[in-house]
Amino acid sequence: MKLNLPPFQALIKARCGLLFEGDSGEEKLMQALQERMAALGLLTAADYHTKLLTNETEFQALVSLLTINETYFFREPEQIHLLVERLVPRFLVARGPQVPLRILSAGCSSGEEPYSLVMALMEKYGESTSRLFEFVGGDIDQTVLTKARLGRYSDFSFRGVPAAIRQRYFDTIQRDNLLKPQVKSQVKFVELNLLADFFDPALHNFDIIFFRNVSIYFDTPTRKIIQQKLASLLQPDGVLVIGTAETLANDLGVLGLTEEDGSFYFAKNPSTASGGIGGVLMRPPSTAPAESTSFNALTSPFHAPLDVPPMLPTLPIQVLPTTQAQPDAALAQARQLIQEKRFDEALLQFDAVLTTEPDHVEVLLLKAHVLINRRDFAAAHMLAERVLSADVWSIDALVLLGLAAKWRDQITDAIRWFKQAAYARNECWPAHYYLADLYRASGDFVLARRAYRVVLQLLSGAKPDIGIRYVPLGLPAAEVRFLCEHQLAKLPTVAARTEVR
Repeated sequence: MKLNLPPFQALIKARCGLLFEGDSGEEKLMQALQERMAALGLLTAADYHTKLLTNETEFQALVSLLTINETYFFREPEQIHLLVERLVPRFLVARGPQVPLRILSAGCSSGEEPYSLVMALMEKYGESTSRLFEFVGGDIDQTVLTKARLGRYSDFSFRGVPAAIRQRYFDTIQRDNLLKPQVKSQVKFVELNLLADFFDPALHNFDIIFFRNVSIYFDTPTRKIIQQKLASLLQPDGVLVIGTAETLANDLGVLGLTEEDGSFYFAKNPSTASGGIGGVLMRPPSTAPAESTSFNALTSPFHAPLDVPPMLPTLPIQVLPTTQAQPDAALAQARQLIQEKRFDEALLQFDAVLTTEPDHVEVLLLKAHVLINRRDFAAAHMLAERVLSADVWSIDALVLLGLAAKWRDQITDAIRWFKQAAYARNECWPAHYYLADLYRASGDFVLARRAYRVVLQLLSGAKPDIGIRYVPLGLPAAEVRFLCEHQLAKLPTVAARTEVR
């Protein structure tokens, strides 16, 4: 049954800001609506729309279907390191230990993020953590808040978690992992709709707010409203940490963008953020660029690849039969899954194709791309080399080999692969950009400066053919230009003098 979606799209956006547009978004919304209508025995969209307007419980049931809450512990660890080693010590010195620092995880899903913050700080401050800090987790989905309060997790939530941490803070019960009371008791969970006119009394006067991997599912005007709401919940010198893949896209002029140790965050008081406390103010409020898009975590210039599961609906995936008639459909579905960062499901579709077409070039390359996001760099390297052995000019394969080497800290190999990509296709500005990043990190500022300038030159004219046919790098040109200019301004002046010689 085809439903008239615009009234539902408008209601959902007005209530909680989420967008369900385009073929994928509309299909997911359609399936969720049909599921709830069937559960209630309603036959018309008009009846269900009326139900949503008058019944908050039913609206929450729909929201639970429309928000995937897949996350895991210690996600984007470099930002947690920033919290523990930079932000918190600074706040403690400024405030003293008498008044606890308040930390909010906004869009906390099933609790992995706020509990990760607790555990990370317990590693540094031990039993004093409960005295020094207050933690709050907020989410619009009451179902996941119930799960968060329970503190019981499957192995899927522990990707990349050291065994010692798992043993120290969890008890194993059958096949699940139950948080120990000393961690679970420290987080208060509350319902949080970021577009609400009023907030729970517990949602005020925060020193630090984490709002990660959520904002990319709102349009720019809604993101700005949400950021203004979050700013109102911060103390005058408070800090907002947004996901690595989203930070530059949220430089909307509400808060001051600050860089520290290669990580970005937003400061409510930019003069404090840049005034001798370690951060470098990049832009004060109200000087943001116009529209920008978010970085793919795989290609963020500052950090290793990280899986970024979406906050959009996840619906059951049918693994297509491994017959000759199905590979195109399986590949199309896999591309969509990659776009939504649902990598495990995409791998199932790739394997379905490879059973009948083991040398399918696009599938091999896209599977290597997914494996890099899954940190299986050796397997990704093997697949990319397999493609390269058949096509020595495959820019996709060369760039993937460079990325796999880069994230394994094999700098010499990474430079070699990116050089080959740039040689095979000089217009491939992503290869030049990665080279610049590697040169800068290794201290070769002359070559870094030269490579950044090449990127700026390539991006200054018409859109070049970079030679990458299949791999979705997700490097927005506008943000790359900004980062190149930023890094050029930061490079030591001695590099410039050496270059002149």
